[in-house]
Amino acid sequence: MKKQTEKNLKALSETVGDFIRYWGFRRIHGEIWTQVYLSTVPLSGVELTERLGVSKALISPALKELEEHELIFVKNEDGKTKRYLANPDVFQVIRNILIKREAKLIETALKNFKKIEVADESELDIERLNNLGKMINVAHFATNFIVSHVDEKNFNELAQWVYCEKME
Repeated sequence: MKKQTEKNLKALSETVGDFIRYWGFRRIHGEIWTQVYLSTVPLSGVELTERLGVSKALISPALKELEEHELIFVKNEDGKTKRYLANPDVFQVIRNILIKREAKLIETALKNFKKIEVADESELDIERLNNLGKMINVAHFATNFIVSHVDEKNFNELAQWVYCEKME
């Protein structure tokens, strides 16, 4: 790979890492995933440490977590070296994360909100409490809608529409 391409890929990996932190992952998760997702061949932990310029101690647990969330898969070509492939189905990846993490978090927030909603607390700002409840309910609805009604075809159509809008 050309040096400039390597440099640009590292910059992209870092940017995706920054973005993925908003999803509750660490930056290294996004950096690794980007490298693996864009690679035409499965990558080893050693190759990832070299490409990203980080330690094996940082890479190893991140790889395990990415496997647990099915963002990457292990492919043993020689029986001993673990090599990693990215899950090519980005929609499935997003959906799984929404189900495993965000939906549970929002459900807990909704349950906790309902406990307060019925309490008679004179020190609470009722208007703000109602606004907070609306926000939680909208997040709950939106997450459930995406998980249960958006399939890969709809996701790809939406992505294409967004991409075309940005290009105009």
